[in-house]
Amino acid sequence: MRATNTAQSLTSAKPLRNLDPRRRLMRGQPLNPNAAAMLRYQRGLEALVMEMVATYEREIRKFLRKPVASEYFAADESVSSQAKILMTELAKRFSNLFGMKAKKLTEGMIDQASVSSAWSLKISLKDMTGGLTLKTDILTGELKDVLKASIAENVSLIKSIPEKYHTQVEGAVMRSITSAQGGEQLIPFLRKYRGITERRARNIANDQWVKAYSSINRVRMQKLGIRNYEWLHSGGSMHPRRIHVSYSGRIFSWDNPPLLDRKTGARAHPGEAIFCRCRAIPVLDFDKGI
Repeated sequence: MRATNTAQSLTSAKPLRNLDPRRRLMRGQPLNPNAAAMLRYQRGLEALVMEMVATYEREIRKFLRKPVASEYFAADESVSSQAKILMTELAKRFSNLFGMKAKKLTEGMIDQASVSSAWSLKISLKDMTGGLTLKTDILTGELKDVLKASIAENVSLIKSIPEKYHTQVEGAVMRSITSAQGGEQLIPFLRKYRGITERRARNIANDQWVKAYSSINRVRMQKLGIRNYEWLHSGGSMHPRRIHVSYSGRIFSWDNPPLLDRKTGARAHPGEAIFCRCRAIPVLDFDKGI
């Protein structure tokens, strides 16, 4: 269905539910991402990370228990060479593994975000129009571009996880070899950096899922002729960003993202900024021509 035809159908739908008497507005339900689907993606990425950190820790512990390592830790050049060989092997192994799994994991996430978008958008618009059912699983050229960009960004972030982890761990291993304390501080470091890496993977998973879901919603609503939305602050953060809070309840246009950072001039819709959990509510604004 064309955007103009859809908009005309929405304006003539009866009864006009959720109409704001102070302004000629119709609101749908908030577009909430599917928490279960998001959790499945998060767990898939976490499983990869847990396999990596467990293997690194196991192999490094084995290396530390070797007689040549324990006896000549700070004196023998061969210890450094052996450690370098081990770290190079681990880096190659997990760079290949993450590279192989990243695209499949990401494509599965994008598929789930697309399904979640179509469903939540259908429910929201049905509620807004008093029962009118619209085709929301639209796949346009623009949406394909959005999906392709989302996949590329997410694959890149997933591949960066083993790279960053390896750089930190290799540095700690090589420093411990030349240190008088040897490997005493290495195991606590590995334990600490395991937690840091797991949290980073979790943040990447959640942030990318919400961002993909929000971008898909935006393109589909624009295609349906819904030009405006109401910003809804999530309220789930211990340190909410003031400007996000101030936007809650305000009406914005999909064609003109609101300013989120006065210093950089960055603009974005709900869910598109890093770690943003704000949501959009579809709005028909008759005073602004839908």
